[in-house]
Amino acid sequence: MACSGVCKGWIKHATLINNCYPTGPGETGPKSSELSYLIFYANSKPAKLTKCGVYLDKRVSTDVRKRKKLDTEVSLQIIKALLDACNYNLNLFSKNVLKIILASLSTNDIDIVARAASVFITFCSYHDGSTLGVDSEFTEIYENLILSFAQYAICKESDLNIEWRYRSIGLHALRGVITSEALYATNAQTQLQYIVPAVLHNLSDKNISLETLQKKDIDKEPANNDSSQSRRLSLSITTTSAEDNANLAYQCLKQLYKKSDTSNLHYYLEPTFNFLDETDKWRPSSFGISLVLIILSSLQERHVLVSDIIDQLENLSDDSNSVQKKATLVEMLSSILNSDFTVVGLSTLEVLDCLLRLLKDSLKSANNKNVENSHDLDTFISQRLISCIGGLATHIYYANQISDIMEHIIQHLCLQPDILDSPQSSQRVSGSNQSFIEEGIPLSDLRNALLKCLDVVVQTNKDSELRHSEMTRCDVPVEIFHNSIGLCMDENLNVRIAFAQVLSKFLDNGGMPQESKEIGSTQLTYFNQPAIHFLNTLHLSLYQYALSKSSQPADHVALLTLLRALLVRFRADQIIRGIPVVFKLQSEAKEENLTGFAHQRALASVIVLYFRDIAAVLDIPELQKYVEEVQSKRMEKHQWSTYIKPTSSENDLNNVDTFKSFEDEIFDSNNHPLQPIDIWLDRQVIVPILCQHKELLVMGGEQLQDKLMAEWKPEEGFDIVKKEAYKIRSSRITEDDKPRISFTPFIMTLEDNSGDLSKPSIKVENLRDTLAQQMANDSSEHETSVTSDLESINMIPLGNGAGKKRKKKPKSDINSFLQSIDTKAASSTTSLVNPPYRS
Repeated sequence: MACSGVCKGWIKHATLINNCYPTGPGETGPKSSELSYLIFYANSKPAKLTKCGVYLDKRVSTDVRKRKKLDTEVSLQIIKALLDACNYNLNLFSKNVLKIILASLSTNDIDIVARAASVFITFCSYHDGSTLGVDSEFTEIYENLILSFAQYAICKESDLNIEWRYRSIGLHALRGVITSEALYATNAQTQLQYIVPAVLHNLSDKNISLETLQKKDIDKEPANNDSSQSRRLSLSITTTSAEDNANLAYQCLKQLYKKSDTSNLHYYLEPTFNFLDETDKWRPSSFGISLVLIILSSLQERHVLVSDIIDQLENLSDDSNSVQKKATLVEMLSSILNSDFTVVGLSTLEVLDCLLRLLKDSLKSANNKNVENSHDLDTFISQRLISCIGGLATHIYYANQISDIMEHIIQHLCLQPDILDSPQSSQRVSGSNQSFIEEGIPLSDLRNALLKCLDVVVQTNKDSELRHSEMTRCDVPVEIFHNSIGLCMDENLNVRIAFAQVLSKFLDNGGMPQESKEIGSTQLTYFNQPAIHFLNTLHLSLYQYALSKSSQPADHVALLTLLRALLVRFRADQIIRGIPVVFKLQSEAKEENLTGFAHQRALASVIVLYFRDIAAVLDIPELQKYVEEVQSKRMEKHQWSTYIKPTSSENDLNNVDTFKSFEDEIFDSNNHPLQPIDIWLDRQVIVPILCQHKELLVMGGEQLQDKLMAEWKPEEGFDIVKKEAYKIRSSRITEDDKPRISFTPFIMTLEDNSGDLSKPSIKVENLRDTLAQQMANDSSEHETSVTSDLESINMIPLGNGAGKKRKKKPKSDINSFLQSIDTKAASSTTSLVNPPYRS
């Protein structure tokens, strides 16, 4: 028998296939009995699947050319039935399946396209990607099919119903690719270049709110959101809507990123950012922010997303066209870092360093531009970068994270390390801030921005302390601010006020939860040496600050705020160490060693309010009564500064007027001329009252009155600070002086840096000398007994648990242990590398 276009006759597989096609009128699908026999035949003889695939491929090509719609649809149903029944042998006819689907799409008939998409979805559910990249022809056809369905997903038609249905078909097909193992088995870069833009296109419609879809998804998760549901494409539904397609695209986007990993995540993010570039979706930023949060919620390796956004920011050009893109990228980053999602694997200090570098670039750009709109956008970018830095303190990943963040920011403040070497140094602090340029930025602008970063980090950490039952707490030692104390004497008023705000907020633990207050108020046995050095240095700096010739009324509000914060933080310690300094300031004011009577009134008013705070904090009614009497007499005689409110709580540093100067103060609020002060606090009255307080007695001991009556001298204060700094430095072994362990093939020895001694092996003598030196260093560090500061102990308690202090081992035990060591032990060839059992 002759063979025409499609071979038949004596070929059994062709006969079985042809028998499946309907012959009677009204029949629309394959004959069930013949189809069952065909499936049985294919399962019995898997080798025949290749011939079945070739035959069906030829028949569909002929039917498409002759426009036989019914036969084409039946062929698609037959091939789908074979896929379901013979999926274990899919590779035997997979290429023919793809050719059949591709030929069916060329009909441009929406019903046939829908049927072909259904077959493609079934194919993707069984395809493992093993042939992708191996068979170049198969790979090309597969990628062409993805491209075709991606084009359907973004098609435009005059009839909206047809357009929406085409898009639904395309999205269902793409979802089949997304849920297929093949996408993650090979390099999917080409496939993602087609899939991602098509999915995002259906989410970027002006009538679709991505944020609304996200909220709906959070409120109610889909009941059956598994991969099997993605294979369902109902061919009976011929009407759909833009909202239905948006929901489908939203699910595609989530599933797309859910299965990504670190090795190929960049291939997913690259087309995402390219889509935003090509469609100019950077502004407004709401779409980009919602998009990145959806991606974040689906990802496992979230730190890669952060790194990719930072790379995008660092690679941006400086032209005006990229400013809007930069603003949205920064907002994306801020949303990620301030979200409730933890970003495990994030390198905090590396990200911080990049953010600070970007912040400096933004400040430099804002300083160089004269265009108002562009300048406003640069200012907005700087604010969002500061928010990003604060976001790094939202989630704690290791114990010293907050300390490291704050220390890193302080290092960028361009501080002079020996700012308090002598009393004359206060006149040369920082140079001229208005003219000094650091990295192309006015120094005052740079410091203000960095202090805002510190402020938001401190505030974020305090907020986490208030919620420490849900988050981990990270305590910060007070000496972290030591190198920044010189900012009290900065020439720029805004810098001085900003620093006082940050430091007072850090020191004031009044807003901490009750449990933390109890821990903080516990008087422990010693205060570490760096914290003592910090407190003494700060007292010295505040003394200079109060007497500065450039002092303004706002500075005295800042001085009062800092003194109150120190009092709340250190309580008895601050009183014993600080009162001699405060009375020295009163003596300076009394001797009129200030710039004028207005300056005198402001400083004296601050001192009175400070003693009112002492009375309130320690609950000393007698002291409060005396101080209020002095305050009332001054007000009656018009000796109270108009720049200082009558109570400490009214003096808010956040609302202080930085434009007022002492030259403006002539009359009080009732237009009475202000007078020089002749009513002063009597030290002989105050000190005996304080000496009766139990907490001060416990801390000061028998010499409490002598300590409170001691005459404080600035020169001695400088000497004390220098000696303490030297003691801290000398108690630490520098890197060059530390012995280094060197490894040799035979024995491990200690290298001595002097070079003139022989290399000793590790023996008991080394251990004893090291322990003895360490004990001497420890004793020198803790020779002063004062109040312990909570932040001098770095710990990270979880939940509601409080940190426990480690017991200090008695020195007598250590001495007895050292005495028991025989330093004259016989030499031995045994070492860490040559243990005894090898001899």
